[in-house]
Amino acid sequence: MRRSLIIAMGARAIRTLTAARSHRGRYPARDQTTSFLGPEPRGKDARTWHIRDKRKLSRRLREFFLYSPALGRTVGVRVLLPGIPAEVSPVIHLFHGGGDDFRSWTDFGSAEELTLDSPYLVVMPDGGAGTYSRLAVGSEVHDWPRFHTEEIPAFLKANFSVDWAPASQLVAGLSMGGYGAMKYAAWHPDRYGSAAAFSSPLDPLSTVPAFDIIAMREGARSLSLFGDPALDRSEWLANSPYALAENLRGLDLWFSAGSGSLEGAKDRDLLESMISSQGERFSARLNSLGIRHSWFPRTSGLHNWTSWERELGAWLKTLAKRRNYASSDRRRTDRVADGGQFTFLTGHALFDIHGWRVEISRRRAQVVRFDAVSASGFSLTGTGSFRVRTPGLFDPGRRYDISVSGPSGDNAYQQKADKKGRLTFTGRLAAAMHDPIIPGKRTAHFATLGQDEVTTVRIASAPVDAAADRRHSSAEVDRAAADGRHTAAAEVSGKAAVDGERSTADVPDPSQTESADDPTGVYIESGRESTAADSSER
Repeated sequence: MRRSLIIAMGARAIRTLTAARSHRGRYPARDQTTSFLGPEPRGKDARTWHIRDKRKLSRRLREFFLYSPALGRTVGVRVLLPGIPAEVSPVIHLFHGGGDDFRSWTDFGSAEELTLDSPYLVVMPDGGAGTYSRLAVGSEVHDWPRFHTEEIPAFLKANFSVDWAPASQLVAGLSMGGYGAMKYAAWHPDRYGSAAAFSSPLDPLSTVPAFDIIAMREGARSLSLFGDPALDRSEWLANSPYALAENLRGLDLWFSAGSGSLEGAKDRDLLESMISSQGERFSARLNSLGIRHSWFPRTSGLHNWTSWERELGAWLKTLAKRRNYASSDRRRTDRVADGGQFTFLTGHALFDIHGWRVEISRRRAQVVRFDAVSASGFSLTGTGSFRVRTPGLFDPGRRYDISVSGPSGDNAYQQKADKKGRLTFTGRLAAAMHDPIIPGKRTAHFATLGQDEVTTVRIASAPVDAAADRRHSSAEVDRAAADGRHTAAAEVSGKAAVDGERSTADVPDPSQTESADDPTGVYIESGRESTAADSSER
């Protein structure tokens, strides 16, 4: 009964959303017509993304149809060329909401007009029903994150002149598109510099029915998106901007929501009111973590295109002010440098962050904390086993002392950095605790006990290498001194030869010769100059 009530409430919310959007014009078709392209590619042609069709719709607007291996089908992408052209352009990845498509921002949101005086290349890819997640639909898997974060950047790199610095990669969206934007930013804080969300649910666990119904609109079964909220809580947390808020530190964050009502009107948009309350909680969460952000709770506004057009314009004006006034540009001056410390939360078993590559073999989904990561070491929480490869932070061929401490015990050994200056560690995290095997899902019997246990890895120069460094430095000093003496002696002998020639030819006064060409004085002066020159070259 309770489940039926939740589904009914969610369906009503989606119908309300659809009605609110329809008043601006013809509601965009959910199913894109790509029949004119013929059958979908097969075999070798289906292994890589490629452009199947492209159109010029206006001076700045282009429309592409891409085949996506991540989705197994052809989808649409619209691109707005920069209003202010440049040699390389920053990019705004702009996502639509649930029920819309890649045409919606230009058809209903005035994106082309609002970006007329901006330097951004705006890419608007399709997002399906709007889950912005990996979704099983029958025997197929629709991997929307892979399409948006891997294939779309590859498409841009191959066709446009784009600035790939994190500060020049911005991600934004409305409703479910804003959820996707904020989630991708939390998943890849080393790729993006700014994230914005307009009227977006940022805490999925507080909006389970809406997420469930949007997934079913794409053809998935109920509760197949992230699983059961109680039994598969880790999956929900791994896809929650609210739960992963720590990863957003240092990014320019901008989010807004309306009150759910209009001045003088009695009707109330419950969906927008709910999203506004989520925005308040998300802002409070960021405040508790000490993360700077911009939160705009509007005193009026519904869940419709009138609000989203206003919010996109407001955000673009904020970006323009930051460009025009460098002192107010909150760029991440504390970005992780080579070996700099950072912390990262994730639910992925395989991930890359700031050049570190982490692989975790586990029996059940869990949120992992990759903590206090630097050239001195790191810590991991969770169960199972791990393999971590560092960036090229170390001296190639040099030996380092490695110490691993965790629930499975302590281990110490030495390792030599590879030719690229990388180290690789393998080890065990906490043991996977489980109950007796029961029928059903293969991993259902594995509990989450132990996933908060911490395994710490420490890295230090090996003593033998440190001693070798000291011997090497001492040998360098001795060699430098010897070089100085050799140079000085050579100059003395050379000067003596010159003096001999001069004495034979000119026969100078003996007193003048002794005072002007004192061998001792020449040796001291020449030695000092030679040593100084050698040290400056070094």
